[in-house]
Amino acid sequence: MANKIKDDLSKRLKEIQDNLGTNKELGIKKLEQLREEVKKSFDKAINSLNFKINIFKELKAQRENLRAWKISSLKTFFPLNFKYILSAPFIYGMIIPGLFFHISLEIYHQVCFRIYGIPRVKPSDYFIYNRRLLPYLNWIEKLNCLYCSYFNNLLQYAVEIAGRTERYWCPIKYAAQINQPHSQYPKFVDYLDAKNFREKWEDLRDFSDIKKTEAKNGGCENDKCDFIEKKKS
Repeated sequence: MANKIKDDLSKRLKEIQDNLGTNKELGIKKLEQLREEVKKSFDKAINSLNFKINIFKELKAQRENLRAWKISSLKTFFPLNFKYILSAPFIYGMIIPGLFFHISLEIYHQVCFRIYGIPRVKPSDYFIYNRRLLPYLNWIEKLNCLYCSYFNNLLQYAVEIAGRTERYWCPIKYAAQINQPHSQYPKFVDYLDAKNFREKWEDLRDFSDIKKTEAKNGGCENDKCDFIEKKKS
């Protein structure tokens, strides 16, 4: 299985290399996209591997072994750790601004994306809570995992909404390379490429590429959706 993943990645890299061409400027643009292409290919290969292993079937088979590592809820609290007690109101108090942000984000998302004609982001592609199924966690640990999952997934969800918004209003790359760009960033025009910006701006506002990808993947735009849909079935 590891060899298959390696072969898949090698094949994808070869395709990208073949498409670089001789034009230096075009080559640089292709190389800038290489990192995201490799990451997507790797994620897709790993998700495919997880599905083939059928991790949820494995979870069911190992349930009793995993449960042996579960500790009581009392041991989570005792002995008391005062730095956790002092920080708890600040941690769990974030649910208030978090929910307010989520509600405000969703109002913007549902209203403005319809007005702009931007495909809406599917929450089910981002809000995933399968750590609650782990039998070696007690209810407090599961609650904490649920809380962490919600906030981290919310931020990823917001990044995708913001990325599609940025593509509509300001699809220009930064002068310096940035880490972990959102999914739409590789499609933006280069920092000094004024000609392409004016010529391609309207084309970038056409989100038919996302619509085609979602249609192909059964309603999902990102690469992990294949795994999510198979897992649900």
